Amino acid sequence: MAKANSVDLSKLSIEELEALARDIETEITTRREAERERVLQQMRELAASIGTTPEELFRRAGKLTEKVVAVKYRNPDDPSQTWSGRGKRPQWVVDALAAGKTLDDLAAE
Repeated sequence: MAKANSVDLSKLSIEELEALARDIETEITTRREAERERVLQQMRELAASIGTTPEELFRRAGKLTEKVVAVKYRNPDDPSQTWSGRGKRPQWVVDALAAGKTLDDLAAE
C-alpha cells in the first residue's frame, strides 16, 4: 500500500492521537458500510435477474444446510426405519413400546 500523507505521530499530543484514532475508526466504519451496501446492491441485481430476492435465496440456502440429526433408534424388524428421538414417535416405536419393548431395546448401535 502506498504511503500517503506521512504523519510524524511522535509530534502529536495524546489528545491529537486520540482524535486521529477516532477519525480513523469513523472512516473505517463508513467505508465498510459503503462496501456492504455496494455488495448488497449487486446481490439484489443478481437475484432480480432470476426473479427472486437475496432474502429468499438465503432462506432456501438455510434449508439446504440444516444439520441432519443422528439416528438414535432403529426398528429391529426393519432396520431401514429410524428415529432421531425428536418429534412425534413413529408408529413402529409406538407399536414396539406397546408390545413391551423399551427405548433402550430400540437404541441404534
